Amino acid sequence: MIKVYNDSFDKYNIEDGHFRLNDSLSKENKKALEKEGVTIYDLNYIEEEVESTGTIRLFKPRNKVNQVCIMEGKLPQSKNEIAIDRMYADNNNYQVGQTIKVGKKKLKITGLVALSDYSALFSKNSDLMFDSVKFGVGIISKEEFKSFKDAKIYYNYAWTYNEDVDNEVNASNDFLNVLVKNVSGIDDYIPQYANQAIHFTGDDMGGDEAMMTVLLYIIIGILAFVFAITTKNTIESEAPMIGTLRAMGYTKKEMLIQYMTLPILVSLVACIVGNILGYTYFKDVMAGMYYGSYSLPTYVMIWSGDAFIKTTIIPFIMMVLINYGILMKSLKLSPLKFMKRDIKKVKKNKKTLVLHRLGFFSQFRLSVILNNLLGYITLFVGFYSQLFY
Repeated sequence: MIKVYNDSFDKYNIEDGHFRLNDSLSKENKKALEKEGVTIYDLNYIEEEVESTGTIRLFKPRNKVNQVCIMEGKLPQSKNEIAIDRMYADNNNYQVGQTIKVGKKKLKITGLVALSDYSALFSKNSDLMFDSVKFGVGIISKEEFKSFKDAKIYYNYAWTYNEDVDNEVNASNDFLNVLVKNVSGIDDYIPQYANQAIHFTGDDMGGDEAMMTVLLYIIIGILAFVFAITTKNTIESEAPMIGTLRAMGYTKKEMLIQYMTLPILVSLVACIVGNILGYTYFKDVMAGMYYGSYSLPTYVMIWSGDAFIKTTIIPFIMMVLINYGILMKSLKLSPLKFMKRDIKKVKKNKKTLVLHRLGFFSQFRLSVILNNLLGYITLFVGFYSQLFY
């Protein structure tokens, strides 16, 4: 879905910015602006109430810039027809073929669409959050657009650079200076990089990817330690048998392979099943989460090498290394110590904390906490890291 979003900038020729004027842009002013290495597009729109519960922003058909992705149905071909944003339609239970009241007119919904410059439905760029329930966008035919005689026309114009620019901020500032010199009555000016309706979705998905990657590795680390500690406890319970086998000639390497086999097999099965589910069932679950919030174009399922490395290769390596490190330490002892169950490592010169000034129960509680302090810290960090993410 991130790839579809990134590709949409070229596929649908998304604007490099737009400005709104108090009056229409004259041909002379348009020519003067386009001499500065940009192409200007007319994206005038009107706004009308829908069923007296929300507002919809209506555009004429777009063929050159900020093009439209048809999700269902078709674009309007004649008067009394409209294609509305899919997200807005879902939130208000509108369907193709249904008739809705827009302003004083009744229009038939011919299609559900996604406008490439409105992946997040911000009515104003200054809004803290978009509202895809009470605000939507739609496409109507040129004839229908002219029929809204009483509606206020917002003289909105998009621009694209004729050549690639190295710095969008500097380029937009330069164009703004040219615009101020040639045009009066500028009501709004938003370069693409500052347009929340375009970039909010991409920023959110990019942030989600980083967050889920960190959470994944925290969970894998915890699972690896659970595997290792469980296996270590098994080694302690089977210590006499291990000591006997070592004395009979079995090597530490053979013992290591024996106890590493199960975690590795479980991890391999999890990797295989996880990839199968990820590219079948869970892809629809994840897509539904984003399509439930954003007006994204139709996505195409692709195999991701980056995702395979992050979700399969790295977790598997983590599982193997953590288990290997802990088990190697547990199998260091001699056969005799295993046979005698002398496998608990005693720390020398361990300082004793004097607690005689406290009552018996206070001493007991404090000693339990101190003896298990490392475990408590691990639980604390794990719990709050997951809570935070």
